[in-house]
Amino acid sequence: MNLVQFHDYMRLYAGTTQGVFKVNADNGIVTRLGPLDTSVEKVAVQGDTILAAITPDYGTLMRGALHPSQGRGVMRSTDAGRHWVPCGGVLEDAQVTALAWGAGSFIAGTDPASILHSYDLGATWAEGTPLSGLPGASRWGFPRPPHTAHVMTIVPHPTHSMVLYAGIEVGGVVMSSDGGCNWHEIGATDPTATVHPAVHGLAVCPGAPHVVYAATPDGVFLSETAGATWVARSSTLDPLYCRPITVHQTDPDIAITVATLGASGFFRREAHRTGARVMRTVDRGDNWLPVQGLPEHFQPTPALVADPLMPGRFFLPLFSGELYVSTDDGATWELLVEGIPTILGMIAA
Repeated sequence: MNLVQFHDYMRLYAGTTQGVFKVNADNGIVTRLGPLDTSVEKVAVQGDTILAAITPDYGTLMRGALHPSQGRGVMRSTDAGRHWVPCGGVLEDAQVTALAWGAGSFIAGTDPASILHSYDLGATWAEGTPLSGLPGASRWGFPRPPHTAHVMTIVPHPTHSMVLYAGIEVGGVVMSSDGGCNWHEIGATDPTATVHPAVHGLAVCPGAPHVVYAATPDGVFLSETAGATWVARSSTLDPLYCRPITVHQTDPDIAITVATLGASGFFRREAHRTGARVMRTVDRGDNWLPVQGLPEHFQPTPALVADPLMPGRFFLPLFSGELYVSTDDGATWELLVEGIPTILGMIAA
């Protein structure tokens, strides 16, 4: 791994057990940004401002490999990673489980499930309508102590600037049409067309934003109605336990997900025991096939990144510190960089 000075063209940000690292997507040059000696699971970036969520501790033993901390909130840099300070206020002791930039603000999801937004680049935060007041929230939970549902992912709509989606584990999908001030459940009203309630990942196609994919413990679900109704698309998916998912930038038929034999596959389980496979569909999930070019056995991490500027280019980080790239719509992959500390998440910005 090459450690260099700041580089203007890097725009992949990896959250690792040793802080945030920035990767030049074209040449694989890596820059360590910080915060030092801090495990970071979620990252969000806008300009020179970087938010890094301290890896939260759900109390689940398998998460020990992530070096989690109890209630340490979010670290913030306003100078592209040179200096870091904690976000205070309501985030000071929060278990932050999701971060994003969208609708002109930073958005943070927590455990227990709540969603907050900041219009001043992370300096102050406010909660919109509490998720706990939604009609179905009383049914939300988590199978292991402390049994509280959490916000697993936040995805901005690619063409409607005020629309946001969020996936709840375990609760389903919620949506905001006003930049995160108010939220409502979607895809839960028709019992025959609902999404699995444990939503691990969401992907909205920029070229056809009515097409949304959801990754769950029971495979992939597809919506062609902007999340209002869903169908399972996993009949040829093996294994079924999916966490990250991404969709082609212009072709909604092409999607990629990472599946393992179970949750422990994403938490430093030995590579030969994860059963991990990167699976790809070119027909909206009717058929899934493994991609080419990856090791036979590998340690996955809950991240897949679609290049926002180059259709057909995707990035796959691994828990073990490697980063793979595909330039042919996800069909084949090659190693871009290795030697990054344990990778827990990645975004493009």
